[in-house]
Amino acid sequence: MKKMKTRPILYGCLLGSVMFAFASCSDFTDVQPKGKNLLTTTTQLEMLLNVPFDQDDGDGPQFVGDKIATLSNIPTLLSQPTPTRNSIILSWDESLQDKMAELTSSDSEYSSYYGVIGTIANPILMNIGAASGDEAMKNQLRCEALTLRAYFHYLLINKFAKAYNPATAAEDSGLPYLLETQDIAQPTVQLTVQEVYDHILADIQEAIDLDGLPTSAVNRMRMGKPCAYAVKALALLSMQRFDEAEEAARQSLALNGTVNDYNTMTGTGTNVLGETYEVLLRPRLECEEDLFFTYGIEFFQSITPEAEARFEPGHASLERIDTANKMYAGLGDMSESMQGIPGLIMTYDLNSGWNMAGLKTTHMYLIVAEAEIRKGNYDEAMRALDAIRVNRINPEIYQPLEGTVTTEADAILHLKQTSHGENIYSVYNFINRKRWNQLDGWKETFTRELAGNTYTLTPESPLWIFPIPLNVISNNPSIVQNYKQ
Repeated sequence: MKKMKTRPILYGCLLGSVMFAFASCSDFTDVQPKGKNLLTTTTQLEMLLNVPFDQDDGDGPQFVGDKIATLSNIPTLLSQPTPTRNSIILSWDESLQDKMAELTSSDSEYSSYYGVIGTIANPILMNIGAASGDEAMKNQLRCEALTLRAYFHYLLINKFAKAYNPATAAEDSGLPYLLETQDIAQPTVQLTVQEVYDHILADIQEAIDLDGLPTSAVNRMRMGKPCAYAVKALALLSMQRFDEAEEAARQSLALNGTVNDYNTMTGTGTNVLGETYEVLLRPRLECEEDLFFTYGIEFFQSITPEAEARFEPGHASLERIDTANKMYAGLGDMSESMQGIPGLIMTYDLNSGWNMAGLKTTHMYLIVAEAEIRKGNYDEAMRALDAIRVNRINPEIYQPLEGTVTTEADAILHLKQTSHGENIYSVYNFINRKRWNQLDGWKETFTRELAGNTYTLTPESPLWIFPIPLNVISNNPSIVQNYKQ
């Protein structure tokens, strides 16, 4: 698992005062010998944002059955008497969730996401008021930091706590929300799910009200105005405030509604025999649909038959992505030799950037579609899906959905199919399916076949809540495991 890369020398100037008590301060900062804060200008503070967000798609895609990321012999892994974290995830054995917690000594997503909050967002917010520099730039940096903080807390709460349920969110145990005012002499407090979302909305609304974000961000790893509305839309969607989520999504799309055409984004692959072939190339930092980009590659991860079946026929993300099957054509079955399961598609795309944990315009179209389905406006919902589909499905077979859907069940089916193809190489299939578990008509029981066995994941399974890593709990015993609550 990759971690987001940081710049420890620069962050060492932050006095250690923005770190959290439940993790070692040395994970994120170095304290200057005399406690001197060197971040005193807007130029110096802006340097904190010059970080490449390098993040793979974590546990989510393997957990929901879309991919197998484990480069081990799967039949052997599943049959061995001593369970591993990967075998528990693959088998969906909820009786072993306590064991999985014991095996989760650390979690790269947990440390990466809180690392962004603690080494980028909060240091800016703590120091920007006293910094010298242009007032407009100070306002911009504050807005960027608030948006970053809100977004990365959103990612955290969706992995490590229950999905938001309006009836129970005020009691459901969540996570700490790290503010720049955190006193490092005091343990961080584990808030409820409701409180975390309230903080997310407060941060993002402040960023919107301050109006300091540019419409076009400095680059695609910086937050712009469309991102603020996008984060707001995602949070409101999780809170089941669908009309408000749609309004925020449309505000984001009004600023940037571009969807790149994967049918025309091509590159050239070369197999081991020196033969060339055409592949989908999603260029890093060049896709206008990426509102906020995080690095990640698709490399030797198998797409399960169940995930393959969920794609709409002709989808470029399945049919045109570079794969080991193409790279090693005629030289054996790579999934069989590497994972012990024959016939799987294995990704081998070292050149594209799949935006594993970032924000895209297509997320906003999906929110619009879901909100319109709930209002019974199926044509409007399908129009939003078509804005994505026309740029993903082979033009030779593409047909618009608008005007063809008359039932809620069919509308939901098409939305889920479009969402699957759009989000398979990211954290968002996990986030959406976990969220849908709260909703009648949308929840779903998943099954998968692995090594001759059938495994089942129900909407009620506690496995949807990943364990908080032990290195966090050992540093702050007041933090409790949310899957037990």
